[in-house]
Amino acid sequence: MTAELSGIVGISFFIAGIIKGLIGIGLPTAALTLLTISVTPLEAIGLNVMPMVVTNLYQLCKADSIRQLISSYWRFAGVMMVCMTGTALLAASLGNDIIRLMIAISIFGFTLNQLFGHALYLPPHLDRPFQYVLGGLAGLIGGLTSAWGVPITIYLVMKNVSPKQFIDATGFLVTIGCVPIIFGYSVTSIFHLGIIGYGILGSLTAIAGFAIGERLRPFVSAVFFRKLVLVLFLFMGLRLGYASLTSFMN
Repeated sequence: MTAELSGIVGISFFIAGIIKGLIGIGLPTAALTLLTISVTPLEAIGLNVMPMVVTNLYQLCKADSIRQLISSYWRFAGVMMVCMTGTALLAASLGNDIIRLMIAISIFGFTLNQLFGHALYLPPHLDRPFQYVLGGLAGLIGGLTSAWGVPITIYLVMKNVSPKQFIDATGFLVTIGCVPIIFGYSVTSIFHLGIIGYGILGSLTAIAGFAIGERLRPFVSAVFFRKLVLVLFLFMGLRLGYASLTSFMN
């Protein structure tokens, strides 16, 4: 482990953990956005694996009823896992420029949906087909970029779940998604033994940030902080997108 990369990983996941602790979502997006300032997109995806697993397990352990989450979202989770297994095996073959562009698109989708998305209502009789459609989309995006929060967020917002249900459900769905991610990224060496130490460091700093974010939540305007974070994500996504397009043109 180098001191420089350790510092980058520690700071990136500490900030990402605070964001997740405050607003309940955004750790993979925040971490990828920060990490890709200094490391390649494929390296950032690999570094993201362990902290993402640990923080979402931590979040899931606080859920009211894991059995109820499984009963409610098993279709979404099942389709997502199948699609994610296939795309996770393809990520390494796409190269850094394509992955950088896809991460930028994911960041755009996430931020624009959060900033300007309308609260569409999902009727109960359409819940099952939407679980299959958005679960499949989450798998396709997640396997390639390790940031599959956009379809999950859209689905849960459309269901009009409570804030606690939202946090419980995202913890469950992201944790489940980590299983094919670990498999696919391990097979293709995106996630390997050489980054385990950084993964442990990132997990510890992310949990520390998450705990601070939880404590700050009652004292900070969640609406203002959320919008500030999303605007920053948008600018960072523009930077990634510009870098990708510039590389393609050269």
